[in-house]
Amino acid sequence: MTDSLADKLRSLLASDVYNDRGRLRSDDLLIRQRVEHALGFAAGKVRDLSSRWRADRVPPSTREQPFPPATVMQPLRAGERLLRDLEEVCSAVRGLPLLNPDKVWDRVRGVGLHELVQFDWALVCESEALAAEISEAASLDLLKTPMLDARITRLHQVVLDRRRYVEFLA
Repeated sequence: MTDSLADKLRSLLASDVYNDRGRLRSDDLLIRQRVEHALGFAAGKVRDLSSRWRADRVPPSTREQPFPPATVMQPLRAGERLLRDLEEVCSAVRGLPLLNPDKVWDRVRGVGLHELVQFDWALVCESEALAAEISEAASLDLLKTPMLDARITRLHQVVLDRRRYVEFLA
């Protein structure tokens, strides 16, 4: 079935966000933006905690002690690892596939959109909970690393499950 003149005009003007396909695309972009915002906030908080830790706790190098003690550097290394993990999750979210907008599979895919929304909300909830847990920490050594690692693992799993689900529908 051919598109009507109004549909073609809306697509040319990039104002087709009111049809199902356009809503799906804009919702997906909003979800990605919200997840990236939460992860970016969490990364910024970790950077802030790391810089305060470095300024307050890491002694300057001397001839007698050129390197800081390992007990002082351990929270900094954990913070750097956490930053790498956050960036990795953020990259995985940016690279998530979207359903192809062809009309042949629209009926089949319409059934699976509810599950796709569930994956997206799981991403939002986990990323915002992760950001909230990091923002509660007053110091770098007070970060609950095992709990944060578990949240990051869940985020990776949701990304992987969503990717498989979209590939299954395609």
